[in-house]
Amino acid sequence: MSSWLARISPELVERLPIGARGHHLLLQPTLAPTPLLLPQTDQALLQRWLALRVMRQRWTTLVAQSGDPTQAEDLLRRLLECGWCEVELHAEPDRLGQWEPFWVNWREVYQLRSLIGLPDADARDEVVQLWRGWQPQNPQLQGLADSLTQRVQSSTLERRLKIAQGLDNWLTAGLWGTERQFSQYALGRSKAFGEADRRWLAEFGIALESCGISRHTPHVFLSGALTLYAAGQPLLSAALLQSGLALAPEALLQVDAVRGAVQMVRIVENLSVFEVLTRQAEPVLTIWVPGYPHRRWLDAVGHVLALLRLPVQVACDLDPSGVAIALQVGELAGKAGCAWQPWRMQADDLTLACGGQPLSADDQQALARLAGRSLPPMLADLVAAMLERQLKVEQEALFIAHAGDATTS
Repeated sequence: MSSWLARISPELVERLPIGARGHHLLLQPTLAPTPLLLPQTDQALLQRWLALRVMRQRWTTLVAQSGDPTQAEDLLRRLLECGWCEVELHAEPDRLGQWEPFWVNWREVYQLRSLIGLPDADARDEVVQLWRGWQPQNPQLQGLADSLTQRVQSSTLERRLKIAQGLDNWLTAGLWGTERQFSQYALGRSKAFGEADRRWLAEFGIALESCGISRHTPHVFLSGALTLYAAGQPLLSAALLQSGLALAPEALLQVDAVRGAVQMVRIVENLSVFEVLTRQAEPVLTIWVPGYPHRRWLDAVGHVLALLRLPVQVACDLDPSGVAIALQVGELAGKAGCAWQPWRMQADDLTLACGGQPLSADDQQALARLAGRSLPPMLADLVAAMLERQLKVEQEALFIAHAGDATTS
């Protein structure tokens, strides 16, 4: 089947080495499952494949269900490119680099069964019962437990239950890591967790960053002309920190003294903005806040702020989430004994010229909640302006396009 592998679109299917020595290959779709039109003969073959009700099947078993291996190979290719399965290719020890299909792993199998007309009532009832029997250990996930009322496919329910239970266990264990690490933890594959899963969790107010799940390596990014000390010994020189570094929170919690010419702390939401400000080499300690920060990030940054006791400026996206994050960081600064204020979050920057985008329905609701809170004057004006102009602006557009103006307050 070497010609079969050559026919698979590299834009639609990612190739990943797997196995102890990387001798095998995993073909993984890059897109979520999308409907496809099949001729009657292919649909009949697919019905025979899925009638076995097995999530992971040997390719030899599937080929045996067909009297035409060429038809089976072509159907497998179409299902793979449309996101309905993953294929593991194995190579014989004496034929490394020449892979043959060995396993087929179905994705969203209940939805696929429904599309081709196979009954699925029992499977849905089974998954529904699993949902009803689950009660989260962490109260913030109760909304997920109540989401059973949504009418979705059994495969989606099953997947979401795995994610919800995995997240519950992750939080209980106090874990912190990347999205790929969480994906491996909850779903058994490092790239199984995707954009649709993020959107579903966001619908119920679950911020991944606050759960200790980050798209980036979970470290504290900071830069400034500071020397950090622990137990009387230099832990990190100002020359190194000035260029910008990512440090584990545990390392920062060891710091018991700081020396340097830093006069202010700036905490910014966008990593690209952090990099721009780092290159300006001002007497400022710049810190990147990764969205809604995890407890370990808050503990580490709060510890450093308490040592410095310097004024803090906070710059975030000009949108409802940005305002909420700025308030959270400001509260952290206040607890550390630092005066704080928003920075470059003026309502005047809320224009189409700055890359303004229309507000969503969720944005409207979030702004309404923020408008009822006691806000610093700059943020109160920003919230009012967003509601009036129906626009929001990402922080990056204000700093990257006009990097030379980034020092103005």
